Amino acid sequence: MDTLYSYSGNDIAEFRRTYTVAARQEYYDGDLGIDASDRFDMTLQRALAEPIALLRVKMRSGMSYHRSWRHIRSNKVGVRVIWFVREGEAKIVRSQGACTVVAGECFILDSNMPFYIHTHGENGFDAITANVPAHLFLSHLPVATEFNTPFEIDAGGRHVISKLLDLLFSEGDHLSRNAVEPLVTAFLATLSDNISELVGRMSTRENAVDMRFAEIRNYIMKNLTNPDLGYSQVAAHCRISTRYMCNVLKANNTSFSKLLWSQRLLNARDWLVTEAMHSYPIHEIAFMAGFKSAAHFSRMFKSVYHCSPKEYRVTGKTVLSEAA
Repeated sequence: MDTLYSYSGNDIAEFRRTYTVAARQEYYDGDLGIDASDRFDMTLQRALAEPIALLRVKMRSGMSYHRSWRHIRSNKVGVRVIWFVREGEAKIVRSQGACTVVAGECFILDSNMPFYIHTHGENGFDAITANVPAHLFLSHLPVATEFNTPFEIDAGGRHVISKLLDLLFSEGDHLSRNAVEPLVTAFLATLSDNISELVGRMSTRENAVDMRFAEIRNYIMKNLTNPDLGYSQVAAHCRISTRYMCNVLKANNTSFSKLLWSQRLLNARDWLVTEAMHSYPIHEIAFMAGFKSAAHFSRMFKSVYHCSPKEYRVTGKTVLSEAA
């Protein structure tokens, strides 16, 4: 385990400057805010860099971080950050709403969507984060792509995840990539199983239309990369008529096309800026995301993000629409 950043003192300007540099290197760009305090104490440690980065952040003073579209345009990074809060709490504000995450709970942040987070605690704040590249997250945790609520891992999963994190923190830097990858896969799979169960339990509390909608959406999410995925196929799998499926989608203010293509675009957008996929041509990313042609992908991408896939990947100078 390496200590990437450590500060203890009362110079707020120095703390702000040095931590902003560390955050940009290990997380993403944003505006730092610090609660009034006589002294600032923070430690940032990293235990693994590939295929995911594991970090532990501990601080005594309250702190906020705001990542806006301005930061995203200039510092695009295709990662999802999974937070495991051990002490204190975090308040998060996103376009989907606001929530508070307390000790013992987890939450997921998308680096390519704006957010505001404020962390604090009576005895300080302590959390472990897993920075997961977009392609790994989408491969292992598709059910969590739009999981926007705090959640608590069940006792069995918590035990397994805790053991895996402890092992990766203590020995990860001494293991080969071939030895680390199965441990990371087990960690992500256990987390995915717990989130899937949570989604299932939430669905049982919803009405019939909402349950049908969750079933439709889950099937689409699992088959996004199939370019031949069609309306009738989804309805048949869900054992409902196409007409009833249309009514369910309308009741949720969406459509089959919107569900399908918006998620394919999100996946492709993340892959465009994922370091592990920089060598992939844009047309291959389009096909991997489920598009039948690069031209179709390019047209849809530009209509939503107001720039071409090449501009988004290479120049980063065009302005993204907040509607995206």
